[in-house]
Amino acid sequence: MPYDPERHGPERIVGPGFFEKVYAVVQEVPAGRVTTYGDIAEALGMRSIARKVGHALAGLSHDRDVPWFRVVNAQGAISRPLDSGHGREQAERLRAEGIEVSSNGKIQDFTRVRFVPQH
Repeated sequence: MPYDPERHGPERIVGPGFFEKVYAVVQEVPAGRVTTYGDIAEALGMRSIARKVGHALAGLSHDRDVPWFRVVNAQGAISRPLDSGHGREQAERLRAEGIEVSSNGKIQDFTRVRFVPQH
């Protein structure tokens, strides 16, 4: 399929440096708060790239100090099952910051703890 700016948005939004831009926005999320993949995408200028934000966070190396665990889906839930390693780790880290996570991975009082980055 050829590139269509109406459908795909600006060509360079996910070009060189995209992961670093994602990590910089995630760094702004304060402890005890969460944001969504879409919120980060919107802060970067295009809400439709929320999946690309997820890919950037999935590609984060373990030696980077980026609070990836503060990013949840648009429904206010952890995207991975809680019985998986990443899902369990994310829930534990959020709970350690005072965020209540239900047994099905939903963030309790999501609207109160949601942080929307501004750019």
